[in-house]
Amino acid sequence: MRGPILGILPAILLLAGCRETLPQPPERVGVTFSLSGTGTRTTGTADEGTVQDWALMLFKDGKLADYGTSGPGTTIRCSVEAGSYLAVAIANPPSSFQPAVMTTRQAFLETESRLEDNTPSRLVMVGELPLDILPGEDEPREIPVQRLVCKSGVRKISIAFTDPAAAARPFVLKGIFLTNCYGKTRLGSDWGASAISAQASAWYNRMGFQSDPKVNGLLSDRNIGAAITADTPYRQEHAFYFYPNPTETDSRDGDWSVRHTRLVLETEIGGRTYYYPVTLPVSRRNRTYLIEEAVIRKLGSLDPEGNEPGAIDITFSTGTGDWNPVLDVQENS
Repeated sequence: MRGPILGILPAILLLAGCRETLPQPPERVGVTFSLSGTGTRTTGTADEGTVQDWALMLFKDGKLADYGTSGPGTTIRCSVEAGSYLAVAIANPPSSFQPAVMTTRQAFLETESRLEDNTPSRLVMVGELPLDILPGEDEPREIPVQRLVCKSGVRKISIAFTDPAAAARPFVLKGIFLTNCYGKTRLGSDWGASAISAQASAWYNRMGFQSDPKVNGLLSDRNIGAAITADTPYRQEHAFYFYPNPTETDSRDGDWSVRHTRLVLETEIGGRTYYYPVTLPVSRRNRTYLIEEAVIRKLGSLDPEGNEPGAIDITFSTGTGDWNPVLDVQENS
């Protein structure tokens, strides 16, 4: 019996040695992510920095490595192998957005967002953060985000008619709205001028106000009905949100063509409607184009696209144009 036992023993020892050299699974590291960015409270109840929900995608070498969505809290926790990653976040995404479908970073960057994906208190924001995750690390990370929309508005409206007859007529501010607003953008970057569509269906409020429940709250304040006199200027701030318009060449033709976005004051003077359009410059995401004061000097245009020289003087905000002031984003549970 001694001979067979000695023959089996080396084989058992060999198997034991193989088990000891099997590779161990890579260590996974838990990382907690949150958002940081800009927010500013406007007139009314809208909070431009509110985050109601958000999604996280972790890309390694451009490919999706992990993802998560926010629940009732403000953070998302992932567990991945140590290494170099790019964390990409989208705050207040449309209900159709699925992070699992974004299998590459490029797919995320090329995804389109429609203007109606936003509301004044639920603005879509995106951002990314390159990071190295080290073994054994459990350090929280913040991803800076910025809005896809631009912001325009007016803070004060005064009247100073040079014509005594016009000055004697009752002046009522009926409404304020934006015109010629492009309907979509990419998550990754603004469109260039050559990439936007000239089709009328791609634009909102073409050449005048056209009611659309999906975007009325972003682009217009109607039925204001505020009486203004030379002694009592209008000081209620109004803010509007629109997607970047890269158009460089403007037009006021009666037939639709691509043109600049405008902020339009709709007024009633002596019982007749007059418009005061203010042409905005080429716009970029997360930037502001705010009018500190609009001074009415003479009767305006009968058309929202009209141009009555000398009818209105505009003082734009002297800020940098970036969304100010800088505040932490807030999440609604």
